Amino acid sequence: MKFSFMVGVREQHRVDFSFDQFAGNLGILVDGQPLIKDFRLLSLKLTKRYEFTVGVEERHLIAIEKERKLLLAGFRPQKYRIFIDGRLVQSYEA
Repeated sequence: MKFSFMVGVREQHRVDFSFDQFAGNLGILVDGQPLIKDFRLLSLKLTKRYEFTVGVEERHLIAIEKERKLLLAGFRPQKYRIFIDGRLVQSYEA
Protein backbone atom coordinates (compact mmCIF):
# COMPACT_ATOMS: atom_id res chain seq x y z
CA MET A 1 0.00 0.00 0.00
CA LYS A 2 1.29 3.42 -0.95
CA PHE A 3 -0.28 6.83 -0.57
CA SER A 4 0.77 10.46 -0.31
CA PHE A 5 -0.85 13.62 0.98
CA MET A 6 -0.06 17.28 1.47
CA VAL A 7 -0.16 19.06 4.83
CA GLY A 8 -0.26 22.79 5.49
CA VAL A 9 -1.46 25.96 3.83
CA ARG A 10 1.37 28.51 3.99
CA GLU A 11 4.05 25.91 4.72
CA GLN A 12 3.26 22.79 2.70
CA HIS A 13 4.81 19.39 3.28
CA ARG A 14 4.39 16.14 1.40
CA VAL A 15 3.96 12.94 3.43
CA ASP A 16 4.56 9.60 1.68
CA PHE A 17 3.51 6.32 3.29
CA SER A 18 4.43 2.86 2.06
CA PHE A 19 3.84 -0.58 3.52
CA ASP A 20 4.68 -3.91 1.91
CA GLN A 21 2.08 -6.20 3.45
CA PHE A 22 3.98 -9.39 2.59
CA ALA A 23 7.54 -8.35 3.51
CA GLY A 24 6.51 -6.17 6.48
CA ASN A 25 8.53 -3.07 5.54
CA LEU A 26 6.91 0.23 6.46
CA GLY A 27 8.23 3.70 5.69
CA ILE A 28 7.06 7.26 6.15
CA LEU A 29 8.81 10.11 4.34
CA VAL A 30 8.27 13.84 4.84
CA ASP A 31 9.40 16.00 1.92
CA GLY A 32 11.38 13.03 0.58
CA GLN A 33 13.32 12.51 3.83
CA PRO A 34 12.87 9.27 5.83
CA LEU A 35 11.09 9.95 9.11
CA ILE A 36 9.85 6.53 10.26
CA LYS A 37 11.02 3.05 9.29
CA ASP A 38 9.41 0.00 10.82
CA PHE A 39 9.33 -3.73 10.27
CA ARG A 40 5.86 -5.16 10.91
CA LEU A 41 5.97 -8.94 10.53
CA LEU A 42 4.55 -10.19 13.82
CA SER A 43 2.50 -8.09 16.19
CA LEU A 44 0.01 -8.75 18.95
CA LYS A 45 -1.78 -5.44 18.41
CA LEU A 46 -4.36 -5.15 15.68
CA THR A 47 -3.89 -1.37 15.32
CA LYS A 48 -0.57 0.44 15.08
CA ARG A 49 -0.50 4.25 15.27
CA TYR A 50 2.35 6.41 13.96
CA GLU A 51 2.39 10.02 15.21
CA PHE A 52 4.68 12.86 14.20
CA THR A 53 4.70 16.62 13.72
CA VAL A 54 5.47 18.45 10.47
CA GLY A 55 6.23 22.11 9.94
CA VAL A 56 8.20 24.83 11.67
CA GLU A 57 6.06 27.97 11.55
CA GLU A 58 2.85 26.10 10.73
CA ARG A 59 2.95 22.92 12.80
CA HIS A 60 0.55 20.03 12.32
CA LEU A 61 0.22 16.79 14.28
CA ILE A 62 -0.08 13.84 11.88
CA ALA A 63 -1.27 10.38 12.90
CA ILE A 64 -1.49 7.39 10.58
CA GLU A 65 -3.26 4.30 11.88
CA LYS A 66 -2.81 0.89 10.30
CA GLU A 67 -5.38 -1.73 11.29
CA ARG A 68 -4.96 -5.39 10.42
CA LYS A 69 -7.22 -8.40 10.64
CA LEU A 70 -6.71 -10.96 13.38
CA LEU A 71 -5.97 -13.95 11.16
CA LEU A 72 -3.95 -14.18 7.93
CA ALA A 73 -3.35 -10.41 7.94
CA GLY A 74 -0.79 -10.62 5.12
CA PHE A 75 -3.45 -11.95 2.76
CA ARG A 76 -6.39 -9.74 3.77
CA PRO A 77 -7.20 -6.05 3.25
CA GLN A 78 -5.95 -3.67 5.90
CA LYS A 79 -7.38 -0.30 6.91
CA TYR A 80 -5.38 2.93 6.97
CA ARG A 81 -6.60 6.18 8.53
CA ILE A 82 -4.95 9.62 8.29
CA PHE A 83 -5.53 12.21 10.99
CA ILE A 84 -4.31 15.81 10.79
CA ASP A 85 -4.53 17.75 14.05
CA GLY A 86 -6.87 15.09 15.45
CA ARG A 87 -9.32 15.20 12.55
CA LEU A 88 -9.84 12.19 10.26
CA VAL A 89 -9.11 13.42 6.73
CA GLN A 90 -8.74 10.22 4.70
CA SER A 91 -9.10 6.46 4.98
CA TYR A 92 -8.05 3.61 2.72
CA GLU A 93 -8.59 -0.12 2.65
CA ALA A 94 -6.32 -2.35 0.61
